[in-house]
Amino acid sequence: IGWREFMRGVYWAKMPDYATMNALEHHRPLPDFYWTGDTAMSCLRHAVTQSLETAYAHHIQRLMVTGNFALLAGIDPDAVDRWYLGIYIDAIQWVEITNTRGMSQFADGGVIATKPYVSSANYINKMSNYCSSCRYDHKQKHTKDSCPFNSLYWYFLHSHKKIFADNHRMRMMYSRLEAMSTQERAKLVNRAKDCLDNLDAL
Repeated sequence: IGWREFMRGVYWAKMPDYATMNALEHHRPLPDFYWTGDTAMSCLRHAVTQSLETAYAHHIQRLMVTGNFALLAGIDPDAVDRWYLGIYIDAIQWVEITNTRGMSQFADGGVIATKPYVSSANYINKMSNYCSSCRYDHKQKHTKDSCPFNSLYWYFLHSHKKIFADNHRMRMMYSRLEAMSTQERAKLVNRAKDCLDNLDAL
């Protein structure tokens, strides 16, 4: 209750500058599979295909599947905005852009949300049955068949440590990152970079 009114208030208070905010300086192009659903990642394949066919997806699919992946992969928020605005039947700009650029992509630097909405495959597995039919292993972090969400999640934290390490809502995850061995972190970074270099092949 009141969320859409809050979004509308932010829109009127912050536009037009809000539409160009890119606090995390993400510039990677949107993967082609956002327009085709052609990916081996079960959650993204189902969420994107459903979106393309019905012009609708529920909150978890939008925020924690398509949005989460775009944020972890460093996709340009301009491209993410255009996709959400063009795909969903309920995407009127004043409510779409604040939810997408703000809540989903944290491109506004925290105007909407106090932390980025990112997660590993563990959350997706708990919230859905996608992982049970996926070629990627949601339990593995950095093997060749590990779910890309896992290494990308830890790489996101690693890459944006200066911005988020002091965020009280993220301290537990950064303590886990710091507790990892140098070798473990290196494997995660290598797997993440491989995924980022081959997004359209995932």
